Amino acid sequence: MKEKLEIILKKGLNELKFGLTKDEVTKLLGNPDDKETIKEDDANTEIWYYWEDGITVFFGEEEDWRCICLETDNENAVILGKKISDLKDSQIEELFAKSGYKEFETEEEKWGEKRISIDDAVVDFYSENGEILAVNWGVDYDDDGNPLWP
Repeated sequence: MKEKLEIILKKGLNELKFGLTKDEVTKLLGNPDDKETIKEDDANTEIWYYWEDGITVFFGEEEDWRCICLETDNENAVILGKKISDLKDSQIEELFAKSGYKEFETEEEKWGEKRISIDDAVVDFYSENGEILAVNWGVDYDDDGNPLWP
């Protein structure tokens, strides 16, 4: 993956776009370092880990195993023009408010991290002691639950 990782809200990461098939993701990133499947009553999710790049790719069964979500802890990842490694959790709301996002939700997770969610941007930030640890973002869906592929 490139040195600069551009997080594109509701679209993807650089050329890695939501809606890509597993084969298409493999062509871009190669084979994952690890995989797991989360089985739930309503839908299954397959997760591919690229440890060296700090990228996690999520594929949804209901979406015909297309890429629906990404996560990164890569310090070179950039969102709205800012490196995530340079951001503090206290700066997230201001950064997103400047881009027109207004609804923010904060919650302390059971495992101790703080989660900042911006639902209309389909993004979650995870932090500890004010430091951003990871960003998770996904495809948006219409009112009928259909993915809005980029």
